[in-house]
Amino acid sequence: MIRIVSIAAIALLLAGCASKGPASIAGGECRIFEAPKYEVRGQRDYDQDWIDSQLEGGVGGCHWKRPQKRPAALDAAPVPRVAPAKPARRGILRRIRDRVLPARAAPPAAVLPLEPVPPPVIAAPAPPAPRPPRSAIERLLEPRDDD
Repeated sequence: MIRIVSIAAIALLLAGCASKGPASIAGGECRIFEAPKYEVRGQRDYDQDWIDSQLEGGVGGCHWKRPQKRPAALDAAPVPRVAPAKPARRGILRRIRDRVLPARAAPPAAVLPLEPVPPPVIAAPAPPAPRPPRSAIERLLEPRDDD
C-alpha cells in the first residue's frame, strides 16, 4: 500500500513538469518579439553581435523565417535636410532698449475725407388691390362688415 501511495505522490509531483508552465505572454514569449523583415546591420561590431544572437535565438527557438536580403533603398544616403535660415540676432543694447522703452507708435495713416452718402430712397407701398365682387352665396356663408 505504501508503494502505491508513494508512486502516486511521485507521479503527481512530476505531472507538473509535463506542462509548459506559466508564461509571461499568452501563447509564449515568442509573441513579444517581432521578427525582422530584412537583414539588420549594426554600426559597431558589438551591435551586430547582439543583433545576430537575437535573430538566431528567434530562428531556433521561435521558428522565425530567416530575414530577406536587405534592399538597396535602406542603405541609400539620406536626403540632406536644409535648415531654415534663422533671423539675425539683435545686439544686446538693442534688445535691452526694446524691453525698457515703449514701442514706437506707427505714424497715423492718411485719412481721406468721405463723400456724403445720400439717404436711401424708400418707395411708398402700393395701394391694396380691390377685392373682386362676391357672389350671394359667398356673402351668405362668410358675412363681412364691408358688404
